[in-house]
Amino acid sequence: MNDTSGGRRILLLVGASVVVISGVLGVFIGENGGQVAAEISLFGVLPLPTSPLAFSLYGMVLSAVLLAALFALVEYASRVENAR
Repeated sequence: MNDTSGGRRILLLVGASVVVISGVLGVFIGENGGQVAAEISLFGVLPLPTSPLAFSLYGMVLSAVLLAALFALVEYASRVENAR
């Protein structure tokens, strides 16, 4: 068995857990934020309605993209280290 397969499974499990938690938190924030404002502006460019579904999807997509970038950097660093 390859030693890296266990580490990758753990990272994928942690990443999936973070994405799911982001979605759950987005539902709670969207529920409460809808009472304060009808929509918010993301970075002054994109208007986002303060609904549970919108916040949940936004949180899940953002966390998935950030984690994918971090995991890609870890993979790159690992390959560079193994090439030495």
